[in-house]
Amino acid sequence: MLALRPVSRAARSLALVWPHPRRLVAVRSDDLRDGGWERGPDALFALKIGAALICAALAAAIGSAGLIGPALIVVAAYAGFVAPSLAIERRARRMRDLADRRVAVLVEWIEGLVAAGRPPETAVAAVSARPTGSPVLDRALREALAAYALGAPLHSALLAAGRAVPLPSLGALAGDLERARDLGRGALTVLRELRQTLRHRERARLIEAAARVDSELMLVMVLCYLPALMLLVVIPLFATLLTGLDLVGG
Repeated sequence: MLALRPVSRAARSLALVWPHPRRLVAVRSDDLRDGGWERGPDALFALKIGAALICAALAAAIGSAGLIGPALIVVAAYAGFVAPSLAIERRARRMRDLADRRVAVLVEWIEGLVAAGRPPETAVAAVSARPTGSPVLDRALREALAAYALGAPLHSALLAAGRAVPLPSLGALAGDLERARDLGRGALTVLRELRQTLRHRERARLIEAAARVDSELMLVMVLCYLPALMLLVVIPLFATLLTGLDLVGG
């Protein structure tokens, strides 16, 4: 636990035991950033070691009662070691999915400004400076604005930011705006087409999520009511049948 501090004696001792703990972290730097882990790979490696020791100790405590064998202690230690990495990767994936969905709101804002008469570049720059509700998308937009301030074309900066995360919707927005400029098409038409595409995709996602509700509710009902049904109905019924068979046999 002391190794989780930015500078500590335990961290220096850990570096002596294993000079390159980043090799055992098994999480990309992008996942650490998008997953909200700000302490770096060394602290994550220390957390993985601590989780492995805690899980192994718990498994050993349970195994002292003779409930599990020694092999499961190793399995518990391995599970504790990989659990932090899996949790960060899952959170990073969830944050990227949220950012990709929030691009639809970004397109709505840009389309409204362009429809009001603002140039596309000015509209994108104005909207990108506002928070979108997704830290991943906000960071990508800040990087794109920084590149735009240094002289890079805004469409190229947005495309590069969308590929770096990655955010397919942001890349699609940048690509459509760039093609509209190169082909001489109106940016408003392109934005409206992209808005409809994103709306249809979000509607399909919601319909798919709603279709999974029935099976999930059925699973919840089975897990909640099946034990009570077994204890109150099935087991007494079998006990009554067995008692009746004993009386008949006697």
